[in-house]
Amino acid sequence: MSNFALAFAHPAAHPRDMRTTIDTLIIGAGVVGCSTALALARSGYRTLNLDALPAPGYGSTSHSSAIVRPFYSHVTSCAIAHEARHHWLSWADFIGEGVTDSLAEYRETGGFVLVRAGTEDAYRENLAALDAVGVDYAWLDKQEIRARFPGIELSAYGPPRRPDDPAFGQPSDGTIGSAIYIPACGHVSDPQQAARNLADAATLSGARFRYGTTVAEIVTSSGRVRGVVLDSGETIHCDTLINAAGPHSARVNALAGLTLPIGTTPHRHEVAYLRAPAADAREQGFVVDLDTGVYRRGDGVDWLIGTTDPECDGENVVDPDTYSDQLSEQWTAQVYRAALRFPELALENQARGTVGLYDVSEDWIPIYDVTELAGYYVGIGTSGNQFKNAPLIGAIMKAIIEADNHDAEPAELHLAHLDRTVSLDFYSRNRTRQRTNSVLA
Repeated sequence: MSNFALAFAHPAAHPRDMRTTIDTLIIGAGVVGCSTALALARSGYRTLNLDALPAPGYGSTSHSSAIVRPFYSHVTSCAIAHEARHHWLSWADFIGEGVTDSLAEYRETGGFVLVRAGTEDAYRENLAALDAVGVDYAWLDKQEIRARFPGIELSAYGPPRRPDDPAFGQPSDGTIGSAIYIPACGHVSDPQQAARNLADAATLSGARFRYGTTVAEIVTSSGRVRGVVLDSGETIHCDTLINAAGPHSARVNALAGLTLPIGTTPHRHEVAYLRAPAADAREQGFVVDLDTGVYRRGDGVDWLIGTTDPECDGENVVDPDTYSDQLSEQWTAQVYRAALRFPELALENQARGTVGLYDVSEDWIPIYDVTELAGYYVGIGTSGNQFKNAPLIGAIMKAIIEADNHDAEPAELHLAHLDRTVSLDFYSRNRTRQRTNSVLA
């Protein structure tokens, strides 16, 4: 979720004749880096965020579909997301008075997961997590689905296919028999603006941000981080360094001489924009359709259509500095699959949408953790699904940083709205790789 244009120059290209000292240095000013800066600055830390891009939230964050939902197959993921929703509901209070008059807006529209008849048991862990956290949901039958979505086609088409597959568009056996409806879901109107809000609030608390700045080297000695060297030649000394570099996270780790047990890679993703059908004039929230391999949400005018990463789409792992930001045949695949479910969706002549990168861990769960290098922390592998947790990511990182020995005695975070405490070892770099269901942007 953090900005993805960090560049890494050869450290010998510039003289190192300028020196700065800061308590805590954060590489990245996307929503992860900005949330971390805010939580630390409000606790009295002197922080400095570095980012190669010109403004906060300018990279991966700006491409997010910004969906807020607690639909996860792990209780911790569900609880964190549901707690974060309470902060989105009171975003102005969370950001604080006097910060800005231009706030991102959270719109609680609810969310729907279409379920193919006979696959209900596949969602058992998701529903168990909702039950454990106390999130309300309801099963809708076919009649209720059609009442909410006039014109919807409930034939089954799965498994998802590419448009060039000869069987594409041919109904398979079965139907969409039901849907899981979760009222406590929605989306944020402008994810980049949300990152700006966090950065502005952090600045008001004393945090500093520098843009158009690239890291050339991470300085270490005696098993501890000591600072960074910029491509300008400037050396910045610090006691604590946090990698929130998004799709460049693995490169930053390499600069620190680290290879984590669970790796991260940059994945390219497209989100298509299409004019919403007239029958869907109401903004009813996101719809996840694993049978056709897409999700969609409205913004009052358009539908945003993304992939649920079915097997037929494959993984598009790219170089974060040279990937194509142009829409491709993936745009066509997503909108064609969406049109199978919603036949009134008009396919436009000119492709519209956005192309961004996810920083994806091997099990799609983020890594918020300490490392073997003293003073070096990571908030990485956040993919497209951690934007929703932005209000809490800073608190997560702060708890880990302030723990005496997070590896031996994991830090915990108390979720005030839920009156629940979670262990943050769930996000450990040393965790057993998890099996995840229903991960989407």
